[in-house]
Order: sequence, then C-alpha cells, then structure tokens
Amino acid sequence: MLKRKNKYIILVLTMTAIFYQLPVKASEINKETKDVNKAWNIKFSQEIELNDAVKNNITVKDSNGNSIVTNIRIGDSKTIVVDAPKEEYKEGETYTLNIGDKVHSKNNKYLKENVKCIFKVTKEDSKTSSSDKYKESVDSTIKLSTSKILQPERLEKEGLSDWQVIGIARYGDEIPSIYLNSLENKLDTTKGVMGQATDYERTVLGLLAVGKDPTNFKGYNLVEKIYNNKDMDEQGINAYIFGLIALDAGKFDVPSNALWTRDKLIQAILDNRTVDKGWDYAGDKADPDMTGMALTALAPYKDKAEVKAAVDEAINKLSSLQKENGGFASWGTENSESICQVIIALCGNGIDPTSDNRFIKNGKNPLDALLEYRAEDGGFSHIKGTRYNAMATEQAMEALEAYKMFKEGNGSIYSFK
Repeated sequence: MLKRKNKYIILVLTMTAIFYQLPVKASEINKETKDVNKAWNIKFSQEIELNDAVKNNITVKDSNGNSIVTNIRIGDSKTIVVDAPKEEYKEGETYTLNIGDKVHSKNNKYLKENVKCIFKVTKEDSKTSSSDKYKESVDSTIKLSTSKILQPERLEKEGLSDWQVIGIARYGDEIPSIYLNSLENKLDTTKGVMGQATDYERTVLGLLAVGKDPTNFKGYNLVEKIYNNKDMDEQGINAYIFGLIALDAGKFDVPSNALWTRDKLIQAILDNRTVDKGWDYAGDKADPDMTGMALTALAPYKDKAEVKAAVDEAINKLSSLQKENGGFASWGTENSESICQVIIALCGNGIDPTSDNRFIKNGKNPLDALLEYRAEDGGFSHIKGTRYNAMATEQAMEALEAYKMFKEGNGSIYSFK
C-alpha cells in the first residue's frame, strides 16, 4: 500500500535566547520578553521559498492592529528571521506575529494553518544592565551567521577562511575537516612558504583557534616565519598589527635577536600613526578600520606611557569619526566591516561599545549600527540593504563574539592561551 505524501511543511517557532528556546507546535502561543530588539526564528522542516508574496504573509501588529515594519530575511535555508523594527518594540505593548498559510517550501509545500505568536514586551528589570538587551540579538545572530557559513554547498565551493574559523571556534561549533585538509595540502605544495607576512599571521590565528600548534604544524614553524620575516616592511602597517596580535594570541616566546620582537612591532605601529592621531593603510588621515586594528594590537601594552597616550588619542579620534547613526565609513562609504573593527578594538581596550557616551550618537551605538547590516539572505552585508557578503559576515561574527566575550569577562577574541 502506497503511503500518502505529506502535503505540508512543519513549522517550529523559536524565540532565540540564551535563557530559553520554546518550540511551538500549536497554532497560537503566548510569551513575554524584555528584549525590545527581539528577533524571531521561524524554523521549517524543508527549505523555504522567500519572495515578496511569502514576506507579505508574515506580519507583526500591535494591540491596536497597526502593522509594524520589520525586516524579514532568510537565516539558514530552513529558517526565516523576523527582525525587530528599527525603532524597537515598545515596553508594555503586546504584539502578534502571524505566519500565514501561504508560506511555502521551495517544492511548494504549504503550512497547514496560520500560526500566531502573541508576545508582550515587559519592562527591563532595573537591576539588569541596559546593555543586556543585546544578549538575545547577539546570540541568535552569531548562530545564524555560523549556519550560513557552514552550509555544505558553500563549504564545498568556498572552503573556510582563517577568520571564519576564529568566529566559528569562538561560537563553539566543530570546525569541518576541510579547513585543516586544505591548509595541509597548501603547505605540502609550497613546502611551508606563504606569500606575505599577513598570510602567516592569519594562519597562526586560525591554527590556534582549532587547538593546533603553529610552531610545529606539519613540521613547519609558522610563528618563526612571523618574527623573522624579512618582508614585513613591504606590507607595512597591516603586517605589523597582525604580527603583534598573532604573537600575543599564543603567548609565543620571541628570541631577543629576532628581526621583529614585540617591542619592534609596537614601535613600528606607533611610527605609522597618521597626522590626526589614528592609523590608515596608505593615507595620512585616520581610517576606522586600520585605527581599530591598531588599537586591538596595542591593547595589552597600555602600561607603556607612549602606547597609552596613542591609544587614548586614537579612541577619541574614532569617536569623532563616528556617524550620526552609530556607524562608520571607510573611503567615504559606510560599511559593516569598519563598524566591526571598532567594536573589536573597544572591547579589547575595556570599553563597552553599547554604553560609552563617546560612542553613542543620537541614541545609537556601534552595535546598533552593525545589526542593521544583517542580510536578508542570512549573514551580513558589506553595504546596508545588500546581500550576504563573506568578508562582512566573518568580521561581524568576530565583532559579535568580541562583544560577547567582553560582557562575560573572557578577554580578547584573539587570546587563545
């Protein structure tokens, strides 16, 4: 006897939170949350088709029946994410999230019935830090970004970068074997020789993230290739910065007669400051990306008077570069990566990017600005409103992990020992 094929897709609605996850199998549920920036994950049993018709079938309304404008996007292939409105939900208000029965999978299987989630936004406990309101958003966004990067078809096509590995490892997910296999093959082919200083530096960080010893990986000492790199000057400030970060990440011993001791790298970074007290790759005016990276590298050395003065001046410079929406621009273009480097730098220097008054413009901070770059198709975009971008997503994951580690008192994202 032939079994009847299932005509419907199954939906599981979850409020992503570090505190709880509530699977929803009924047609209506009730919930409370204190998160005015709460995002909903709508999980299905099959890959979902997300087009305008489907988006129009997913609505959020307040208690008066007014429609709330939200961003609806794909998380992983079986998840739709409903972000909070830009103006945030209102405390004390009750909302209804409706998922209509026109929502369907890519093979045209539809929901059996409408699903409603009625949720009330309650007031924040006065004892709870205001910055804790980001906990839910940060955790759920990291999870969805990780899922996007680890999609099998994406892994097969693009592999994994060292920066992606850092973010995934910090999240606590298993690193697919494709990363180490690819690196081993590359080193076998080149006999341990890489192109630029930063190639060694990011590889050392990636190996540390997966628990490997970069001083003896496949018989190669990649750390020595940093502190005795004869071509460091050719790459300049970027190499100095990540050379110092890589050496500190594993607390590696550096011989006193090395070409690049920690002191030499610190001095090289200080010598490359711009006239306006920041850093740039090639110009003479501070750029938020390079300034942020330099601040991250120098953070452990603020006991040195010259470093402390440079760090303080650069932080003030970043504040002056911040846009009125909380974001940052590089080369005249607002983008997510610039925001990421600022967040990583501030967290590394013990500054909360969500509450320090120097980095709040019109009520918006860098984390607010970064979350607006969440792409409709999952991960993060380089320019607001565009599609998934691999570099933007890997940097956003690092920034979010850096913020999370900062709030939990777990040190720098680049510290592995």
